[in-house]
Amino acid sequence: MTHAPADTAEFDRKIFIAGPAGTGKTTLATRYLLNLLAADVSPDRVLILVPQVTLARPYQAALAESQFGGGAAAILTVAGLARQAVEFYWPQVAPAMGFARPDAEPTFLNIETAQYFMARFARPRIEQNQFFDDDISIPTPRIISQVLDNLNRAALMRFPLDEVAARLIAAWGTDRQSSRLTVYRHAAELAAEFRQHCLQNNLLDFSLTMEIFAGLLLPDPGFAALLSSRFDYLIADNLEEDNPAAHDFIAWLMPSLRGAVLIADSEAGYRTFLGASPEGAERLRDLCDEVLESTDADSHIMSEPLRALGSAFNRSIGPRFRPPSTNASPLPAFTYAIRRFYPQMVDWAAGEIVDLIRAGVPPREIVVLAPFLSDSLRFTLTTLLDQKAAAAGIGPIPTLSHRPSRALIDETATRVLLTLAVIAHPEWIDGKQVILPPAKDVADTYLYSIGDLDPVRARLLADVTYRKKTEDGREIPALSSFARIAPEMQARITYLAGQRYETLREWVESYRAQLENEGALPLDHFLRRLFGEVLSQPGYGFHTNLDAGRVAAQLIASAAAFRKALYPGIDQDWVQAGREYIALVSQRLLPALYAQNWQEEDADAVFLAPASTFLLRNRFVRYQFWLDVGSKSWGERLDQPLTHPYVLHREWQAGTVWLEDNEEETSRAALYKIMVGLIRRCREKVYMGIADLGESGFEQRGPLLHILQTVLGANVAPESADSQDGSDRPPDFDANTD
Repeated sequence: MTHAPADTAEFDRKIFIAGPAGTGKTTLATRYLLNLLAADVSPDRVLILVPQVTLARPYQAALAESQFGGGAAAILTVAGLARQAVEFYWPQVAPAMGFARPDAEPTFLNIETAQYFMARFARPRIEQNQFFDDDISIPTPRIISQVLDNLNRAALMRFPLDEVAARLIAAWGTDRQSSRLTVYRHAAELAAEFRQHCLQNNLLDFSLTMEIFAGLLLPDPGFAALLSSRFDYLIADNLEEDNPAAHDFIAWLMPSLRGAVLIADSEAGYRTFLGASPEGAERLRDLCDEVLESTDADSHIMSEPLRALGSAFNRSIGPRFRPPSTNASPLPAFTYAIRRFYPQMVDWAAGEIVDLIRAGVPPREIVVLAPFLSDSLRFTLTTLLDQKAAAAGIGPIPTLSHRPSRALIDETATRVLLTLAVIAHPEWIDGKQVILPPAKDVADTYLYSIGDLDPVRARLLADVTYRKKTEDGREIPALSSFARIAPEMQARITYLAGQRYETLREWVESYRAQLENEGALPLDHFLRRLFGEVLSQPGYGFHTNLDAGRVAAQLIASAAAFRKALYPGIDQDWVQAGREYIALVSQRLLPALYAQNWQEEDADAVFLAPASTFLLRNRFVRYQFWLDVGSKSWGERLDQPLTHPYVLHREWQAGTVWLEDNEEETSRAALYKIMVGLIRRCREKVYMGIADLGESGFEQRGPLLHILQTVLGANVAPESADSQDGSDRPPDFDANTD
């Protein structure tokens, strides 16, 4: 049955929309989508592409609120589309790609399960020092993730896998005496071995899926005819954050479309570490009939002082001059505080946040940003917010944080859940992959899972209730009843905390009894029950803790993905599955992207995140706090000894040496993009916190600090400063603030 096209001549054109964030580009695209549906275009004739599924929220919301039927619009990433296509065409592509068992179903891997399979043969080599020597002293999980990055970059940039080492070696410089060149070759061998392992076992990681899609399916006439006949219209948003493989696909699809809207943010491209190509996005404008461009003057977000602040940054470090869109002063757009010590700066920020909330600002309108969000910064800030809020009589201030590159096991909520999981599943304990939880871990579990329990009483409770007993020749954990504790110890711990502990203990004991009668359950099923039936209830630590709930949801989704990839059947050895997953998480795997972690925009909480993470959420707020402004890490690239996001990119000329000048230029460009990106997402004011001595105690004089000094020097206004010594002159950030 063929589709009868609607009379949509007014939409049958291809438009490229470019401009800064906040100028209404996505709003135009959603209006275009709704107008298409109003013109009787079936939603399933529309393809919506985004570089990350979390950036599709405006389109999902528009479709949910619309009253049009006729199917669902395809809202995908190019990687998601590639997976669907490879899965559908598996019998055709498997033999051509060289899979050992083309008649068997494939297993698609996310980043977590890919790390698991690579670690099986990579970890022994790394630990025996067969691949890497002391010159590369990075943790094993980082080695594995960077080797996977190289596989992914080769697939996205469309160059052969065996070119990766050659490109890295050439960029390092063959005349430099270093073991780095050997390391590059060994990393390439590891990648090639992983690829062969995937082909032998029907495993499809991201890189292999994209290679099949671009190398086998797109050139196939049958697939081209099918896909081009499926869609009439395309909306592609945030193109500057997408990769060359995505841009190639859009260029391939464009001739078969009746209409398209392509959108790119100017002076953006924050996902360089994931292959983002703003240059490739710009080249797509040549495929369109019409180009619409906006400037900061068209912003629906920024005030005139904020636009002036953006212009000031452009004059300082912009790659090309932008004529100012306003004559306003930038000084009302920001305030700053200089403090001698890092904790003093954090204390200042907490006080300002409490003042804003006391004045009626919703917590969700405030974000706290830093180049990196450390555990100590998050803990100190949230503790200070609670203390100052209590002193101000406004109650607890909810906070929410997101650090997507952080290992799951680094999260307190993960350790709590897994400690309870091991206690509830003593059959997991083998002394190797899973060990008996130490008393300290149990005390921490009590502390964070039982409400209103302080560290001293949590340790006391662990000392008197946590036991090890011998069963079948091995030690397993046991929890004793609160009623058996001496009365004076019960009084010290408090009866309320004891009652909550007893409820948790009885739940664990009931679960153990159920296991003996009915057998083991998958780990993700257990975690859902534990979270839903106990830890999220009033009186327990996860009840109002948004961060703990986020981590719990991520851990459950991760465990479920692991189970479905490695143990897809119904009747499986869930004991071994749980043991293997616990071991994997303990090895500090890097988490996959879970959309829920990015889609908490409705939570009325102060958001804490690295600056780049906030930018990737595409969110607008009234107030931003930039902490640690003096840090040199603003705009600085993470050191990745085994990979390189710029060298392994289509825009880089292969064979060229990467020099210090290149590093400085890219850092400067990244800093500029981050600064103007943040400013364009702020409605009212930026608060800048400056610590003379950073978190580690060293003096800080990073580039952002010098830019701020330049802006202040050109626009002297003493009342804008909140310096420690009360000086009315623009501060000399190179002088000590004693």
